[in-house]
Amino acid sequence: MARTSSSRGSVTAELVLTLPAITLVLALAIGAMSLQLQKLHLIGTASSVAKAIARGESMSTVDDLIAQAGERVKFEFSEIENMVCVSLSVDAALPAIEFDVFDLIETQCARAQGQ
Repeated sequence: MARTSSSRGSVTAELVLTLPAITLVLALAIGAMSLQLQKLHLIGTASSVAKAIARGESMSTVDDLIAQAGERVKFEFSEIENMVCVSLSVDAALPAIEFDVFDLIETQCARAQGQ
């Protein structure tokens, strides 16, 4: 009994065609998770810095908190009525891309002490 050879190798060919697409989707998903983790870290740091400034802690303490966020983080501080607001921003990229694509910005506010 002879088999027809028309379907031989079709599974291998399909795998070769779909494997790059699957790899790309996985890489994008992992990259998106990485960006989300950076964003969560930025939120926590901005909140800590805003609370520290609102409590009137020393600038060395505030500088230490900002330094924990990384050396590429940009810091902005503003006072609005009785609130202290801190904006932290960082240029971020997906792991496979060499240049910065996204600008992650987070602003957190805290009520100033004694007001």
